[in-house]
Amino acid sequence: MIITRNFPKKVRKMRGRRTHGYGKVGQHRKTGQRAGRGKTTQWKKSKKSFYLKQKELGFPDPDWDIGKKGFKRPQDLVRIYRVNTINVKDLDQKIDYFVLNNKATKSGNTYNINLKENNIQKVLGKGEVNKVINITVNKASQKAIEKIEAAGGKITLLSQIE
Repeated sequence: MIITRNFPKKVRKMRGRRTHGYGKVGQHRKTGQRAGRGKTTQWKKSKKSFYLKQKELGFPDPDWDIGKKGFKRPQDLVRIYRVNTINVKDLDQKIDYFVLNNKATKSGNTYNINLKENNIQKVLGKGEVNKVINITVNKASQKAIEKIEAAGGKITLLSQIE
């Protein structure tokens, strides 16, 4: 059974009008009324008072501003330039652990360790050294070399001093 219309559809009247009678912001959409997600997305449309109040309170910090700022380096580049380091105080505390795991050797009261094999590229000079440690490493700071040699140990550098 076919039903005929005796009147034109409402949509025919609304052609040429932007919203077809559904208002200014929403436009008869599911999430159109919301004007975006988040605290800064489309804030000028319907969230201006919220945004300005948050900014006045200093959220999340006083320099907070809309939009993206800055640049984040790609992680593959960050990994290339990352240097694994160890301080002399940490080395002094962990040297017995390295000996137990066969990553270092002990002869008498002298410890020998190759940090390059343990994926550590540099020794830094924070802390004190009480044990005699002979170290082979790529790089070491000047303070680290002084502290190791003052304790009676020796550093063999595979690269340069920094």
